Amino acid sequence: MDIDKKEFDDDFYEFRAKIKELERRLASVITQGFDDCDTINGRFKLLDSFEGLLNRPIIQDELEKKHIVLLDNYKQDLKLVQSIFLEGKLLVDNADFEKSPIYVNMPPVSGALAWCQGLKERMKEPLDKLANLGQTIVEREEFKDVNKLYSSISKAIAEYENLKIMNWQKEVKETSTEKLEQPLLNKDENGLLKVNFDPALVRLLREVRYFKLLNLEVPESAT
Repeated sequence: MDIDKKEFDDDFYEFRAKIKELERRLASVITQGFDDCDTINGRFKLLDSFEGLLNRPIIQDELEKKHIVLLDNYKQDLKLVQSIFLEGKLLVDNADFEKSPIYVNMPPVSGALAWCQGLKERMKEPLDKLANLGQTIVEREEFKDVNKLYSSISKAIAEYENLKIMNWQKEVKETSTEKLEQPLLNKDENGLLKVNFDPALVRLLREVRYFKLLNLEVPESAT
């Protein structure tokens, strides 16, 4: 406890020197791993693995040099999502079931909406992670550019979703009014009784089921 003794200062200096050396090595490992990853999701998973250490000054300085790479990766991924959306939208609208991005077990409308939700989630997660990297990356012009591109694509997808829902609401009114007035039993060409359950009603019931699973608002007439 003698304040005139200088041994602690020497020991503390040696301790800090070793910690800085460890930080430099760790920064080298992270940046090497960063360069080896070829997708933006892979790079974010790498950063998540070292959560809690990334705010140390030496590591932070090294990673700030990689911010521009992350932003460029994200911009390219946004352009890919935009291309997937535009191509997929045409296939969905033309009812090209062989190439359509809709899951085969889903009806057309809720399937299209589920596909759109998947695209939005793919865009949103990386943007949130980029914003959490700190104020330095948010203030970059490149970040503002990708944010504008994100907003533009999100708006286009939202408009397409609303159009799909509006068209389906019109179809629901026609289906529920016309088809539900038909008799439940009918005679076939052989004079035998058959259940007269229209395929449009089956489709309507499936749509409602998936709408609820996706937490989407179901039109009152369909409910």
